[in-house]
Amino acid sequence: MCALFNKDIVVLDVTSSRVTALVGCKKAQSVYDIKARREGVYDGYSDGAFFDEEQFSSVVAEVLSEAVAQTGAPAKRVYVGVPGEFVLLINRPVSVTLDRVRRVVDADIDYLIVKGGKFDQPDYALIGASAMYYSVDTSDKCFFDVRGMNAGRVSATVSYMLAQCDYMSLVEAAAKKAGFKDVRFIASPWAECMTMFEKEQRDVPYVVVDAGYLSTSVAVGNGDGLKELKSFSMGGGHVAADIYEVLGVPFSLAEEAKELIDLNLSYAEDAVLVADNEHVIHAAEACDIVRARLEYFAEVVDGVIKGADTPGYLPVYLTGEGFASIRGARAVIGAGLGRTVELCASKVPGFTRPDDSSAISLFTVAERLNKSDNNILKRVFNGGKK
Repeated sequence: MCALFNKDIVVLDVTSSRVTALVGCKKAQSVYDIKARREGVYDGYSDGAFFDEEQFSSVVAEVLSEAVAQTGAPAKRVYVGVPGEFVLLINRPVSVTLDRVRRVVDADIDYLIVKGGKFDQPDYALIGASAMYYSVDTSDKCFFDVRGMNAGRVSATVSYMLAQCDYMSLVEAAAKKAGFKDVRFIASPWAECMTMFEKEQRDVPYVVVDAGYLSTSVAVGNGDGLKELKSFSMGGGHVAADIYEVLGVPFSLAEEAKELIDLNLSYAEDAVLVADNEHVIHAAEACDIVRARLEYFAEVVDGVIKGADTPGYLPVYLTGEGFASIRGARAVIGAGLGRTVELCASKVPGFTRPDDSSAISLFTVAERLNKSDNNILKRVFNGGKK
């Protein structure tokens, strides 16, 4: 097929333990044809810095090259996720006065968002902006969208998402090694909020905790934007590290114990959870270690949520690879927060596990952006008409 008419898009998801390249296209509503999925593991990052930049770059170039080779998709444009640790969120109230009272059109909204998009942040670059809600001078209500409404003045609280320039440069260089000339960036926490929840659910603030292997992002979403976004270096890997350090067992055995533990059970003191030829991990002892880490985790998350002035009755949604697989983790975290915690994931077939949330969310958002970018072709082929 001619590359001009190839509908496949390429997405690169980055978490604190692996990178995933997806190639495919949308076939129908919520139906995706994923033609390639290539994954690579690397050492990860902490406090907004990679442990081994050269290793990370090599893995990015490798998975992108393999995904493209497998599908024959043109290596032209790639949409790359930016993890929370590399994203700076800035919310601003922005208003525009129209030339007269008239219907609000797309150009008015575009101008409003651009108007507030200038920042004195030399280490960051703007990668996206979306309004939490709009208001007009002809109504005392707030709206998700005011296009088509009559107004003389339009106001909004806009979420501007900026990415760390060093992160962007590192990924761009690796993507170019794989042949990509056009690299677009999307804030991963925002993509998750926009795709895993319907607009009706986003009408009030909600909390999404993406707990990864070494890093966690806490996003407080509202409307089409984010009210708060904070990240910290803690995840499922720290649970295994605690077992490893406290009990003095091999890290691989600690990892195995983390996956086998069930915090819902009351173990006998002598119950063995896992063992090898030299070491034994008792279930009750492992439970105490895991529970202590999760309680500390909940304490940190609680501080982020309270800082965003979020109502106490709102549920918290837990996703990501870090804690979702630990049986009973949700209850321990919920008790620490004093809130209901629910597991959440994408509803896209084949990507319904919490550890797939960021990858498929990025793919969904990228498909929408790609479709919007390609509308210019429709105008060209239809005499300039939409």
